[in-house]
Amino acid sequence: MDLEIFTRKMDSVIRRYRTIYDLLEFLAIALITLLIAVFFNLDDIFKLIPLTEPYVGLSPDIPFFSITYETIFMFFIVCLFSLLILELTEKNVKRIYKLFKKAPPQRKKSQDIVEDTYPELKDRLKTAYDHRNADPNNFIITELKTSVSSDVEGVSTSDLIDRKRVGYSLAAIVVAGLFLGFIFFTGFTGPFSPGDIYDRFPNGTITQPPLDENTSSNNSSSIPTEAPPIAAEPGVDIDVTLPPGAGTGPGDMLEGAENNFTPSTPYPPESLSSHHFYDTLPAGYEDIIKDYFKKLAENS
Repeated sequence: MDLEIFTRKMDSVIRRYRTIYDLLEFLAIALITLLIAVFFNLDDIFKLIPLTEPYVGLSPDIPFFSITYETIFMFFIVCLFSLLILELTEKNVKRIYKLFKKAPPQRKKSQDIVEDTYPELKDRLKTAYDHRNADPNNFIITELKTSVSSDVEGVSTSDLIDRKRVGYSLAAIVVAGLFLGFIFFTGFTGPFSPGDIYDRFPNGTITQPPLDENTSSNNSSSIPTEAPPIAAEPGVDIDVTLPPGAGTGPGDMLEGAENNFTPSTPYPPESLSSHHFYDTLPAGYEDIIKDYFKKLAENS
């Protein structure tokens, strides 16, 4: 087999395998992140964001499928986080190696992977490939290329798969998937949510406004302006009559209380009363008023 054609074929296979590795690792990181988000009720955080709060609890119109907006938002954030982790992993590994003053690992070429998988090709494949255009009269190089070309015919692309890397990713996917299924079917989640943490801060709690300096503690309790609701039960008569003395001041209900009221003006109250109210109407006014209200009732 021509070594140049073989190398291009191996490069294509290794690129395809690396794409599979990245997809599996992305899926594993996404499922683990989603598991953490679901267990700790992180979707409740969208209730605290003014931009997403109106969509919480609603679902888009998708035929034969029901999913809430907060779930869609959480999936979107999980995917972005997983892509960010994949992007930073290789860079962070290199930084860690440089921190300990060690050479960071380089991505292996397809020839290195083939040589690691097939020890009999160790250093022979790269040497023969580097001298593929050497003088054909060079007996040593010609013999090397002939023997390597014969050996690479037995190379199987399935042997080049990094089984450990694939196994770790599949194990993480299976474990995270099982836990997610358990949570979705049982509803078992963590003991707190972002709303509980938010309520611990001053801005997350509802506090009473401070009392005015001129307001005394005796005036802090206000008199209710509405009547308390009456719970009616079928077949039970409820007495809604007012008790004796209702509507009078507290001084009037006390027996033997003296009326020590002092007018606020020097004039007697009778002189300030309105003259439009009388116990009896003047003669002739009663019939006029009755006719007025009759016509008013007929026109209504």
